[in-house]
Amino acid sequence: MDLRISHYVNTLEEVGIVVGESNPSSFIFSVHPHVSDRVLRWEYVVAPAGYGLIVGQVREVTTLSILLKRDVDYEVLLRLSEKITEECKHWRRAQVLVHVEDPARPEVSGYTRVRYAITPGTRVYLAPSGLLSRIYSGAGKALRVGHLTTRPDVEIALSASGFRRHLAIIAQTGAGKSYLTGVLLEELLEKGATIVVLDPHGDYVRLSSRSDHWTTQLARRVYVYRVLDNVGRYADVENVRRLSVNIQDLKLEEIFYISGIREKFVQIKSLVSEVIKDLKLRGRFSIREVIEELERASEDVENKERRKIAIRALPYLDKLQYLSVLGDTTTNFREFLAPKRLSVIDLSGLSDRESELIAYLILKEIFRIKTAPEDKGYRYPVFIFIEEAHRFLPPALSGEIIKRIAAEGRKFGAFLTLITHRPSKVHPDVLSQCNSQIIMRITNPSDQQAVLEASERLGKELLEELPSLGTGEAVVVGEVINIPAVIMVRRRRSREGGMDVDVDRLLDEALESAEREERADRDLDEFRRWVRPS
Repeated sequence: MDLRISHYVNTLEEVGIVVGESNPSSFIFSVHPHVSDRVLRWEYVVAPAGYGLIVGQVREVTTLSILLKRDVDYEVLLRLSEKITEECKHWRRAQVLVHVEDPARPEVSGYTRVRYAITPGTRVYLAPSGLLSRIYSGAGKALRVGHLTTRPDVEIALSASGFRRHLAIIAQTGAGKSYLTGVLLEELLEKGATIVVLDPHGDYVRLSSRSDHWTTQLARRVYVYRVLDNVGRYADVENVRRLSVNIQDLKLEEIFYISGIREKFVQIKSLVSEVIKDLKLRGRFSIREVIEELERASEDVENKERRKIAIRALPYLDKLQYLSVLGDTTTNFREFLAPKRLSVIDLSGLSDRESELIAYLILKEIFRIKTAPEDKGYRYPVFIFIEEAHRFLPPALSGEIIKRIAAEGRKFGAFLTLITHRPSKVHPDVLSQCNSQIIMRITNPSDQQAVLEASERLGKELLEELPSLGTGEAVVVGEVINIPAVIMVRRRRSREGGMDVDVDRLLDEALESAEREERADRDLDEFRRWVRPS
């Protein structure tokens, strides 16, 4: 053993010795009985190897009794357990994570993959928190999102550059994915990022309001775009700007899609195209004027064929009158692209067609600008967060542009973060493009399988851990982190949206309200009896 390594490990706590068969991926070690309760699953250990240390993570915990075997009768087991004191055998299987050449200064030597098997008889030590902190400190712009579940003193920082390969945040409802996303948005905004969030439920609109730990300066960098007659889930939102689309700025194919005019409706498409082209020649127009032209055509007694087509077309176009997002002007989506700016697109309360149209138009414009020549484009990276991603994938309109950004966006600085509780419903081609995943509690087998197929770095042990994760706990794998980790998400500084309904508190308030009514009724009855003449 190298003298530097020997001196370093002498300062560590010895917990076991490597036994049996080892390979470059894992090793088994016997644990001293006095420390077995400290070497738990997901704990980190180190072992000397060559000119450095191998860092491993405990994945399996085994305890064996020589006397108390499974095939012994219960009564015999009971007597043995009462009369015989036996020291059980304790083993751990550790997954090899990385080789550190200079553990005292890992930032100098870096980390390498292990290509050899550790030698049986090698002593195993608890990994020091200082070493783990340096390993998980993150490269470049570090996004501080929480700490290791087994080591609260070891902070976890994700690498902002890891977002270049796209990210997926996956968890079932109530596991804390929106809360975690809020933490990521805080960190990215503080680092000067340009961020656009498609928010179907208004989970992130409160980022525009200051709190005790979220400064006015940061809150002012958050803008909420919503349809003005739609207050969404929260009325107390600041920095609200108008979200609208003028029908004249839509292409014919986009109008056909949101109105439900299918590809096979050739005659209807032809007539609507003719009407819209005529109106464009006259100047600005609205959906009301399109409908009026079709109504006139539906009353044309001289051209019976045109009249029948117009009658069939009217119900499709009439639906557009009730889409609240259609207005006199179209929001300038380019204003989303500015340094240190977070634009939250509040889609809560809108129909699926409206939400999909807005998502499509925004993403199409961002991608157009990012792929434009340098003098007409936008030079800084754009981070696009899509909450409830399964709602936009695979629908035809938004799905196609998302798939294109997933395949080509990273070359132009457009980076996706997909957030979903139903990964099995997300198009697999897009999910597989997300080279990093943050996965929280998942119990649905089909969703677990979708995650496993999309992630090359998620092993069997980590997959098995997903159903038992607590709220706020997550498995992180991929480009955003040096080596996989199970983490606890830190507390948010901004105001939270997307919280579960506090059923207990609301029931208490409802009961108190009902009891006040009952007391008032009793008092009124008593008063009536008192004033009633005998």
